[in-house]
Amino acid sequence: MKRKIFLVILVFIFNIVWVNAISMTNELADHYNFVIKTNSASNLSNTQIMEDIDIMLRTDLSYDNEDATVIGSKIDSYLKTEMAGKGEVISKYSIANEVNPYLVAAMILEESRCDTECSFLVKRCNNVAKMYYEKDSNEVACYGGYYQKFDSLDSSIRSYIKYIKNNFYSKELTTPTSIYKEYKRDVRWAFRVSQFMEQIKNATVQ
Repeated sequence: MKRKIFLVILVFIFNIVWVNAISMTNELADHYNFVIKTNSASNLSNTQIMEDIDIMLRTDLSYDNEDATVIGSKIDSYLKTEMAGKGEVISKYSIANEVNPYLVAAMILEESRCDTECSFLVKRCNNVAKMYYEKDSNEVACYGGYYQKFDSLDSSIRSYIKYIKNNFYSKELTTPTSIYKEYKRDVRWAFRVSQFMEQIKNATVQ
């Protein structure tokens, strides 16, 4: 009898620890649409949560025959302050969505400046890419402006990857030079993003 009671307690404790671990490591509470400009927030479905967990647990993800974990380490070498350690999230979620992880990382660096000191939007709003609502939106934005506030950096990263996939890759725009006009940026933006891409690709990881 004592053995059974002990096993029941052990299973109960394990379940609590497992749920908390998933919550802490994946930061899955994303209440925002996967777009930069949007009029309303959307709830994160149970299906989306399970997909995100599956992606982060996968060990078979690669891009151009390069393992996602290695790419994540390269990206990490350029991410500072608040974004430190988010390379694998960028790498795995990009690859799972069939988007170039180096492009995503470079665009995030260009928008957030997290290669040195992350921007105010990253620090205060968990917003890695200046994502904002339409001006007529009823959603509560970050610090009274139109910029979106995310529950976590992971949520913002995932949203930005979905934005890139849906707005650029769907139109066969897959390089900085093909994206910048559609993204309403100038050619200098494309040059800087291209530079970031090459630097990250050539980074040495231990």
